[in-house]
Amino acid sequence: MYLRQAWRDPRLAFNVLGNKTVAVRLGDTSWDTIWIPDTFLRNEKGANFHEITVENRMLKLDSEGELWYVTK
Repeated sequence: MYLRQAWRDPRLAFNVLGNKTVAVRLGDTSWDTIWIPDTFLRNEKGANFHEITVENRMLKLDSEGELWYVTK
């Protein structure tokens, strides 16, 4: 299952040259310092995370403070 979330945090906006919107893929330790919403499935019977050698998630930030989070 893929879970994709997007939200805007104006505190994370940054300036770029010109009127462009630039997106930056944040490193693997960034999700420890940036707030990510707690998502839950209301009728879940049980859940666990798939344990593998590499994290199955990605976090992108654009210059307007828009965050995009994807996890498997």
